[in-house]
Order: sequence, then structure tokens, then C-alpha cells
Amino acid sequence: MSLRGASLLKRVRWTVGVLAAFTVAACSASPGQIAPASPASQAPSAGSALPSASGVSLKEILRQPVGEDHVETVAFSPDGLRLAIGAEDGTVAVLKLQLQPGEDAVIRKLHVGQTTGLAWSPDGKRLLTAAGDGSVRVSDPESLQVAYSVTAYPTTYPSVAWSPDGQRFALAQGRNTVQLFEAKDGTLVDSFQVGDVRTRALLWLPGGEVAASDETGRVAFFAAGQAKPVRIFQPDVAHKAVNSMSLSPDGQTLAIAYDDGALLLVNPATAKLIRELPKGRQSGTVSWSPNGKLLALTSVSFDLKILDAGGALIARDDVGYDTNGTAWSPDGRYLAMGADDKTLRVYELSPPQTPDRLRPTPPSFMGR
Repeated sequence: MSLRGASLLKRVRWTVGVLAAFTVAACSASPGQIAPASPASQAPSAGSALPSASGVSLKEILRQPVGEDHVETVAFSPDGLRLAIGAEDGTVAVLKLQLQPGEDAVIRKLHVGQTTGLAWSPDGKRLLTAAGDGSVRVSDPESLQVAYSVTAYPTTYPSVAWSPDGQRFALAQGRNTVQLFEAKDGTLVDSFQVGDVRTRALLWLPGGEVAASDETGRVAFFAAGQAKPVRIFQPDVAHKAVNSMSLSPDGQTLAIAYDDGALLLVNPATAKLIRELPKGRQSGTVSWSPNGKLLALTSVSFDLKILDAGGALIARDDVGYDTNGTAWSPDGRYLAMGADDKTLRVYELSPPQTPDRLRPTPPSFMGR
């Protein structure tokens, strides 16, 4: 192992040990509360929680370095017990939040370019990653051993998503095509034509359609067996590339964040605009809380914002660096985020944003 790799592994082991201590402490707390983190994991919060009429607050409870490059993509496993992290240098790590004696973090340099796409299969047994070097891997999250690979276009921002049943996955190649593959062996089974534009963020909707965005700001909705979209959302006002999409838990509202800072809410069934939320700066990711009441938003404004569904600012944390991928724990208690200071941060939401039922965790995409 190189000195760089050894240093990275050492840092990840330290981080996982801290996360494990934090999780054990949290599990021993009273219902609805969290015990203090261990002293090693405590860091001064970069900002204080904002009071709001809704009574929601955001508190940073963990800040630790992970690796030697920007943390770009972050995703909780469907059971909420692990975090997958993708870095700008192509390193991928899987962190168990509660380690058994003798266990370590799992980390591999799966890619050469930026880890732009990351997704857990619905059963949590496979991890799908894509990177700017054009490599796409299906791996075992327990070992990060690669089962097989497919290819995207290099020097682009490929994105990936699993089908709701976990039998297939979709790849937005970074150019003008979305492809569908059999999960068991990577056999190509279908493809969709986005147009003469580069693809961006991608989602596989619960009803079976695939939503694919592009660099012109459109979102196209595709159905199996039809190469052309069944409908397209085209903003009335031109926007730059789509940097992120997130579907509300009830499936009724698609949040779309743009490279120019625009944030739109769209009805995916009709491809019609519901409302436009206040515009910010160049977005990183937008993600719905598991109960569909809040939106987490990152950007080049050096902060993490929590908005309500109407766009009102609920809480904010000044980070001091560009903020990147976000992931909500399935139970709505925690929010994880990656930043350009090479750290993973974990926040506690008070009260927890508890969903009516647990759902598969969404893919993570970073195309900025």
C-alpha cells in the first residue's frame, strides 16, 4: 500500500471508531434524545441552529476528516447502519456506524476521477458507483470487491440509480444516453435518448419511470421500451445544468437544483412546475427529508441550509467551504454531508424527521 493509501486508511479507521462511539452513545440515550458524543468526536459547531416557527433545529454532532480529497457523494444504506462515501480522487469508503471487535472501515480506490454517482441497492447488498473517468462499478459493500463494471463517457458527470426492485440499474452516461442494465451481470437491456445534450442527475421513480436531467435544465421522463421520453419538464425561464434531483417520499414532488442556484418543485406525473423557491448560489445537492417536510440544500455559499417545503429557511450551518453531497438517515434522525475541507459531517435534527415508513435510500450525485 502506498504512503498516501496508508494515511487514508488510518484516517478512515479513526473516523469509523468515532462514529461507532457516537452510535453506541446515541443508542443508550432516552427515546427522542441523543447522548453526548465522545470527546474525540466533538468539534465546535461552525454555526448555531436557527430558531423557527416550526421548532426544527440543526446541530452538528460530528466532524471528522475522511481521506485526502474533497468528499463529494454520501449515502446511507437502506438499514441506516452504514454510510458510503465517494471522494473527488475516486476513493470510495463504506463506514459501519457500529463496529464489532476487530472490524475496520472498507476503503478502495475504485475510480481515477471524481466519484460523481453512488447508490445502494434496495436490499443493501450491492453498491453502485460512477466516476468522471468513465468507470462504473458494482461492488460488494462489505469488501468493495468489484463484481463487474460497465462504462460511461470520461470527463463527464455520469449518474446511477437502482430500480425499486433492485433487479436493474440505470446509468446516465454523461453524454446523450441513459442505459438500463441487469443487476445480476451487467447485461444491457434498454436505452433512452436524451437528445443532443449531456446527461446529469438521474432517478428511478417508484412507478417504474426513469427521470433523467441534462445540462440545459430539462428533465425527461422515460418508460420501459420507449427510446424517447413520454414527457419533458422544460423550465419557462432558461437555467443552467441540473446539479441535483430529489423525489419527495410521497412521490408527488420532484425538487430540482440548478447550477445557477435556481430551485424548482415539479410534479413528476405531469412534468408541470409547482413552484419556484428562492434562488441561491450554485447548488451542490438538494434532498428531501424522509418525512417530506424539509429540504437539505448545499452550495458554493459555504453552508448547509435546511428549508421547509415553501422555501423558508429553517436552519443553517456555516461550513467555510463548498458543501457537497447530503444523505438523510432513513429514520430522519441524522443528516450526513461531505464538504471541500475533506470532512464528513453528521448533524442531528431536532425533532427527528420521522417518516411514516422506511423507504430505500436515494442515490447520491455530484456534478459540480
